[in-house]
Amino acid sequence: MSAAPRTDWIWIRHAPVQGQEARYFGQLDVSAEPVHPAVAGALARRLPPVAVWLGSPLVRARMLSLALREGVDPIAIPDFNEQNYGLWQGRTHNDVYTSNRTLDWGDVSAIRPPEGESFADVCVRVGAAIDRLSLHYEGHSIVALGHQTTVRAAIAHALGLDAATAMRFDVAPLSMTRLTHRQVNGSTQWSVGGLNAEFGLT
Repeated sequence: MSAAPRTDWIWIRHAPVQGQEARYFGQLDVSAEPVHPAVAGALARRLPPVAVWLGSPLVRARMLSLALREGVDPIAIPDFNEQNYGLWQGRTHNDVYTSNRTLDWGDVSAIRPPEGESFADVCVRVGAAIDRLSLHYEGHSIVALGHQTTVRAAIAHALGLDAATAMRFDVAPLSMTRLTHRQVNGSTQWSVGGLNAEFGLT
């Protein structure tokens, strides 16, 4: 009996954003810092020569693709967008916290900003998209360009973690996470090849 085809997911978070570190920028289309050529080269060398490129529709994910491989045009996947912080977007973390002290900040994964979504909501939409795309691109390598919340959600989906537990993962900018999907006798199996591997300058 032949082995079940594997679908390799290579998740990469975009570079740090410009001047938004203390704010809920979420789905605002803010730019990222330029990727240092040495870091881009180190990342690119770890990528398969042939892959399906998918990514968030936001410009900071697009900037990453241009830094990693000339001429690549990732397919925009709206479900891989950053968390939507609704009316909090553009506001500072401190302003939001001081204005919403009655919320349960002990479990931020369940907090849903006005007109936005919670991290638990992100996990649902990202997980459903991963299942759909894993079957559609079965047997391929997938380079997925995303955000901290989407990579966290992908890890949660692969490991069967709840949203609150997945929030403990610190996904660094320009880090790589490898997840492998197999469908065996109708059952989904995931394995983890690496989490949050960084390629920064030393």
